[in-house]
Amino acid sequence: MDQLGHRLKQLTVELKEYIETRLELLLLDFSEQITSWLGQTIQKTVGILLLTIGFFFGAFALAIYLGDVLGNESLGYLIVSIPFLLIGTIFAVTSSKGLATKVQNQFMKEVIKAIDQKEEKAKQLPEKSEKEQISDKN
Repeated sequence: MDQLGHRLKQLTVELKEYIETRLELLLLDFSEQITSWLGQTIQKTVGILLLTIGFFFGAFALAIYLGDVLGNESLGYLIVSIPFLLIGTIFAVTSSKGLATKVQNQFMKEVIKAIDQKEEKAKQLPEKSEKEQISDKN
């Protein structure tokens, strides 16, 4: 009976260690996914910001140039602003369901990809053989 109690106690300790290890692995995987996503988001945001700044400086330069060519600086700015006003109006009037759906689909793909990677890593964890388990118990 003492041996059964000892084995049961050892089994609960091993089960606790197993659960703790799985939780640590899950936390590490989750942290890795979050930091990867965060890094990609920051890189894309900085890239888009720099492109936007460059685009606006180019638009200002074009407006000044057109103002010089036409002899009226205000007319140059008006001509350059017309495409922005048209595109802004189109975005404001049309439904954003298409864009929202694309963003949602992209997010879901990333979540599914992360889940698949987590499952693959879990399958790659080496399982202890029976001999190792028996030697650990002794």
